Amino acid sequence: MDQNLTLSGEVYDVENGTVKVNELSKDPNYIILDTIDTNKNVIGNEKEPKENSMQAMVVGEIKDEYKGRKINQLKEISGYPESVIKKDITIAYAGTNGWQDMKTDAREIGLNDKHANGAFQSALNYADIIEQRFPKSEGYIIATTGHSLGGAEAIYVAVLKNYNAFTYGAAGSGLSDSQVKNYKGLIVNLYDTSDAVTSGFLTGGKHKIPFLSIGIDNAGWKLAGHSRDQFKLDKNGNYIDKYGDIAVYSDLNGGISIEQTLLAQSIIANKREMRRLELYGVQNSGSKGEYQRLKKENEWLQMQINSFTKLNKLRKKFTASGGGLSGNEQIYLDDSQALAIVKLASSKFDMAMENVIKIYKNGISELEQTWQEGLSRVRSSTPGLSHGEMMEALQSAGCTEQTMVSAPTQEFQEKISKAKQIGQKFDTLTKEINGKIAELVQRDKELARQLA
Repeated sequence: MDQNLTLSGEVYDVENGTVKVNELSKDPNYIILDTIDTNKNVIGNEKEPKENSMQAMVVGEIKDEYKGRKINQLKEISGYPESVIKKDITIAYAGTNGWQDMKTDAREIGLNDKHANGAFQSALNYADIIEQRFPKSEGYIIATTGHSLGGAEAIYVAVLKNYNAFTYGAAGSGLSDSQVKNYKGLIVNLYDTSDAVTSGFLTGGKHKIPFLSIGIDNAGWKLAGHSRDQFKLDKNGNYIDKYGDIAVYSDLNGGISIEQTLLAQSIIANKREMRRLELYGVQNSGSKGEYQRLKKENEWLQMQINSFTKLNKLRKKFTASGGGLSGNEQIYLDDSQALAIVKLASSKFDMAMENVIKIYKNGISELEQTWQEGLSRVRSSTPGLSHGEMMEALQSAGCTEQTMVSAPTQEFQEKISKAKQIGQKFDTLTKEINGKIAELVQRDKELARQLA
């Protein structure tokens, strides 16, 4: 996941010619496989460059057994570069970096005019060419990444080609509902919460990206919140906000852990509300109770996240050799210990989820109780008003059953629904790990018979 941040920045250098094909990327675990600059190069059978300022590069991750070797050593391996890379290919698209790019922003994003000679069409045509070199029929999986305009192009290509994409501060890609409807992949866009581009102030990217778009409250305000440099990672490759809280979790295998990230977003929202209560004081009983509820909810949510982390670490060990375990890994990982970890993680997750849902249900009950108690207090303090007049006075002050009970109850119900959905994902992960353990146990038995 963190590699995309490097790649989406490095691709800007394609324009000045410093990105060299068949050399190492700035991320030394990747090799540059191809580059394109439509101001200078043609795509496929084009007779002349389109000059629409679309720049991109293609990278492949080096196989684990070759990582750490110098580029000259890698080039000596027969079949280089294909022979030394994994089957996962990434196309990185460059963002706005000149006058032509600004025209693309205005016409193809602002006016949503995707035309045959435009940068978006070139981005799609380039993906077609790369797919011919790295076809799905040979097991290659292509994904896209990019920042700003490059992020919009990455999303546009991903949807039309059914790739996954991971982008930063992406502008609106202008996809129609019909284009999005049949998309089966995963698109994640990270943006700074103050970003004028993704927020909608300029291009409405946040509202035009119908996928998982996650705002991070980063430190600083570089380029009106649009700078890639604002995104920070911890030592485990998780994206953190300016408070040091994890906003986006890595799955420990180069991707995003969706379930942990959704839980983390709930924790961050709760902490934001807790800071607001601290600012205005939490002395009164109502605020103090709400503060304690949010604090307790976060404790249980974090326990769920920790359970996911344990299983993700196990899954990483199980898939270290391309989906199976080598003999050394079998010796390293004890079956009963792995089962114990899964069982403990599952137990803690279930307990945490049960308690979180309990907090939500108690919150719903308290809303109704608070509303009825409030009505009683108002009724006793305004004996001269009829029931209708009292309710009208409350409505004029913005206090209705809809605003005080129904709306917040709906929010709690949505939280309960999300908790149950994440629980189902955790169950699926548990079954996957247990299945791998069962395979390992069977291999151990076969190995024991062979040794006997």
